[in-house]
Amino acid sequence: MDNKQEVQSPPKQLCTIRIGFPVDTDEQAIEYKKKIAAVLAEIPDAQIQFSLMTAREKRLQPPV
Repeated sequence: MDNKQEVQSPPKQLCTIRIGFPVDTDEQAIEYKKKIAAVLAEIPDAQIQFSLMTAREKRLQPPV
C-alpha cells in the first residue's frame, strides 16, 4: 500500500457569459466571433457556442 496522501485541488469553476447583439450580416457576426476567440486564445479549455437567429421585430404599442 502506498503511504502518499492524495492532494485534492479545489474544483474548477466555469464562467459563462451570454451576449446578444444585432448584426446586419452573417459575415459580420463571424468576424465578431473571431475577435472573441482571439481574446480567449490564451485559455486552452475555453469553448465558444456561436449561433445566429432571426431577431424579433419590435412591435409598437398604440398610444393609450
